[in-house]
Amino acid sequence: MKKAMPLPLVIIATLLGLASTLVQSAPLTQAIQHQERAALFPSADMINQGRDVAETICSSCHGMDGISDAEGKPHLAGQRAVYLYRAQKAYHEDSRVEEINQHTGFLNDNALLSVAAYYSSLTPAFKIEDPSVAENVDPPEEDPFLSLRASMRKCIRCHDETGNAEGSGMPNLTAQNPEYFVTSMLAYVDGSRSHKMMKKLVGRLDEASIRDMGVFYAVQEPLRSKTQGEGDFNVGRRLAENCASCHGEDGNAKKAKMPTLAGQDAKYFIKAMKHYKDGTRQHKKMFDAVERLSEQEMIDLATYYATQEPHQRDVRTPLKSTEWIARCERCHGIDGNSNDPRFPMLAGQNLGYLTKSLTAYAEGGRDNTTMHAMATPLSSADIDRIGAYFASQQPKAVVYIQLPCADDESQ
Repeated sequence: MKKAMPLPLVIIATLLGLASTLVQSAPLTQAIQHQERAALFPSADMINQGRDVAETICSSCHGMDGISDAEGKPHLAGQRAVYLYRAQKAYHEDSRVEEINQHTGFLNDNALLSVAAYYSSLTPAFKIEDPSVAENVDPPEEDPFLSLRASMRKCIRCHDETGNAEGSGMPNLTAQNPEYFVTSMLAYVDGSRSHKMMKKLVGRLDEASIRDMGVFYAVQEPLRSKTQGEGDFNVGRRLAENCASCHGEDGNAKKAKMPTLAGQDAKYFIKAMKHYKDGTRQHKKMFDAVERLSEQEMIDLATYYATQEPHQRDVRTPLKSTEWIARCERCHGIDGNSNDPRFPMLAGQNLGYLTKSLTAYAEGGRDNTTMHAMATPLSSADIDRIGAYFASQQPKAVVYIQLPCADDESQ
């Protein structure tokens, strides 16, 4: 009978480390290859060869002790060996593009594996470039919209804190998709909506901030306007049938770039319709839609829509940094100390390197489908806080052993 093959790996720290890892892109999650295992259980000869490679090629940036003194360069001491090896391979294959290619491009697989084993064998040292980073981690109740609050102060005067305007003639900003919000705000900047004050206010903001504001208002509970119309509800309902294809049967638009009209302030609605008709707001389709409407018909439409119940758009509230950190820990381990040799240890890592890497994933500068999806929703403030958290954690080495299976006579 054939003997059972030895188990691939058992991690002393946890038997569940590999099994619990979330699905990632193929290069990271593929099974640990036979030649890669050698870096987890390196011989003295492999360590010595890796030391020679490190001294010749790597130490100027990463140090012989694996602690980098170069700005934005990662610490390598105690880093997970398979990750280090695969990262170097990624540089060779141009899925990561940095100056490291110039230094390691001529190394063969054995040299790459040896230097990965060498740095992995070192005891990680806790070095924080800026001790204040530990103080920058937000408490559990942090405000995901904190970075917007200052910019939104002037919005509150007209649209209230939640975007449900109290004043007559002011639009509710809730129940709108962020895509429409961005489009409408930028229209004030490019002049297709004529409003001097709005042009001045919006002109001070970048598009990313405008989009974040749109998300803020989209996740607030929408309320019907207190300003009801003075027209004929039934006439307005009949006229609204012509608007349903874009704005929904009850005024709740489903398309991202179409505004919800349900619950909107009647006075504001009438004013907007007049502006489309006289060209103050430049929009060809809306001009065609309102060109033949009389003023009374606009009042009737406003009356109908003001009575409809607005629905909150299907937009997710941004995660707090603490929630993002918890997601990172699913693969990278508690406090960033990965148990899986395929995933990098983040704890105690160079802060500049962490923020640079997250930004590269978000912008597609690094080819990793899962990390791109994870990083894309992050704001610059999120990236800074996540980086500060992991940079401030104590790095820990992990020991791996092979455990052969007992003979199974039934096989």
